[in-house]
Amino acid sequence: MRGTKWFFGSGRGDGYWTRVILTFAHVAGGEYEDEAAIAVRQFSQLKTVLPDCMGVIYDGALRGVHRDALARRGLLVINKQHGSVNPVFYERVKPCRSGHELWCDQGRIAESIRIDDGTRVLQPVPITRLEPRIGVTKSRWYHLLKIPCRHGDHEYRVPVGITTTAEDRALRDAATGRRIPSDHERGFHRAEHLQQIPQETLSHQLVYPYRSDSESVHSQFDLSLWNRRVIAYGVDRQKVFVLGFALSQNATSYQVFLGGRTSAHELRKAA
Repeated sequence: MRGTKWFFGSGRGDGYWTRVILTFAHVAGGEYEDEAAIAVRQFSQLKTVLPDCMGVIYDGALRGVHRDALARRGLLVINKQHGSVNPVFYERVKPCRSGHELWCDQGRIAESIRIDDGTRVLQPVPITRLEPRIGVTKSRWYHLLKIPCRHGDHEYRVPVGITTTAEDRALRDAATGRRIPSDHERGFHRAEHLQQIPQETLSHQLVYPYRSDSESVHSQFDLSLWNRRVIAYGVDRQKVFVLGFALSQNATSYQVFLGGRTSAHELRKAA
């Protein structure tokens, strides 16, 4: 299909017809900002006016650089890992005599282990907790891991979601006191390889299905137009139609909300 492309940011509750359109923007594409860049800007603006917003659900258009920008604002980003991201070596840790070789795979830390036939496989390391460090201007996120070991399990904390730069707070080696190079200096794109909510986790599988539900907004927008075409030329004129559509959707959701509250009040009175 050809024509003007629009970005919609919305949210909804568990009930039917409760979706509220929170923001929309024109996606020029080409030499201008693409969809993912506009999504980051719109979500960042929403975080300013909705400080209790926890995160966003998006498709594979968001890559590591986009997740990095949103995670720094204190937002969780839940989307599928891009198919072009291959496993990469992370580091080897030696909390015991054996040592453990850690890799980044499918958005999380995995351990390279040798199986019975002599080959090596990447076994996901259990994540016990996602730890946020929410700041005023910048936030940080960590996975608290439990590395299985025959000498006893080891706890290990790994930063995720944000690719550090030289301008970020420098970390020091506990043994030597030397400055640890940032991800950017090492050439390691942490936000691309380590997600806050990895795809192969129960939390991701419970929340991500809400993403497909947002397609109903685009379908309803198309159905609201004559012959599924906007009867106006130019972005400014078309924006009037998009604004009218968003207002009508939000008005419908508001009436459904009022109806549900009235029904609940009547049930309490009857009880």
